[in-house]
Amino acid sequence: MDQTDEEEVSFVAQEKANPNIKLPVHLLYEDHGYYVVRISGLSPNWEALAFDLYQENEEKETVNVDDVTSDSESDSPEEIDAHALITTLYSDQRKTKSEEGKGTKSKQEYALLVNDLEKQFVKKKMKNYEKAITVEDKHKRQTQQEMNELQRDMKYQVNEEKANTESKIAMKKDAIQSSDESIQLYEDEQKSLQEKLQKLNEKQQDLAMK
Repeated sequence: MDQTDEEEVSFVAQEKANPNIKLPVHLLYEDHGYYVVRISGLSPNWEALAFDLYQENEEKETVNVDDVTSDSESDSPEEIDAHALITTLYSDQRKTKSEEGKGTKSKQEYALLVNDLEKQFVKKKMKNYEKAITVEDKHKRQTQQEMNELQRDMKYQVNEEKANTESKIAMKKDAIQSSDESIQLYEDEQKSLQEKLQKLNEKQQDLAMK
């Protein structure tokens, strides 16, 4: 979750098999917007699960909790210590991986898990910036080629035609400058992400030694 350190969250879980029952949710681990929770009391055939995340508020206010099923007979509001619904996550039992015999992990194991998730996220963003640089560079080369062609055409144009071509060339130059600025921005972001990845690798080594 993207959030500031000051924000507090609360959780509500409901299963499709028993949509009117709020399931117990236990927070097992938390680290800078990453949460590991355990939902207890699931039926053997729970079918689907709705997991609501709320930003907490000191005062209680009445909010509607979305039922897992659209054909639920009950749509009554419930009181929750919440300011606003942040998001709802859904899980389908048919598509949910089951790990039999897996108990609660240690704090160190959860920390390593979160660190690995962060590394995957950083690597994905770096790849996206690399793709963006490739696209922008291709656009820049194409624009440069078009500008060169316009400049060559000017040799055979009269003054009135040259004025129109010069205007087009100026637009091409602006487009090339814009591409250069975008590429520089993406490269700066890549550099920052590379530094972040290095720090995460160092953190992983430190956690593994504990």
